[in-house]
Amino acid sequence: MSDSELKSRVLFLQEALRKLGEIALAKKEDFLAKYTLRDSALRNFQVVIECLTDIGNYMLRRGKQKTPETRAEVFQLLCRAGHLPAELENDLVEMARFRNLHVHTYSAVNLSYMCETLQRRLTFLKKVAALITRVCSSRP
Repeated sequence: MSDSELKSRVLFLQEALRKLGEIALAKKEDFLAKYTLRDSALRNFQVVIECLTDIGNYMLRRGKQKTPETRAEVFQLLCRAGHLPAELENDLVEMARFRNLHVHTYSAVNLSYMCETLQRRLTFLKKVAALITRVCSSRP
């Protein structure tokens, strides 16, 4: 990934988090009733996780570390290599699985769970995004 591609991923990440922040302000009843909110949340969750794993893969390749086979493994390797705090590993793996569940089993999306995850995990995702962006830009 080139520097310009990395910057593009960071911008996509920031924009998707901003959109999720707006969606998170909606009441649960509105979220469940309005397909535009649900669809936007689903898409932006996917973008956030994919950007984080793309940036994570970049960091792992740059460090000549093992190539992960799954999105969950990207986060495991980042935490185990010390790029991210070890205590974030389980939550990051859960978010990767959340993304996979909604991308691959889209016909069985649990909208209440998605809304609750948005409410519970947005601050966490913003924290991880800031951390991974800072770590990535500080390493040669």
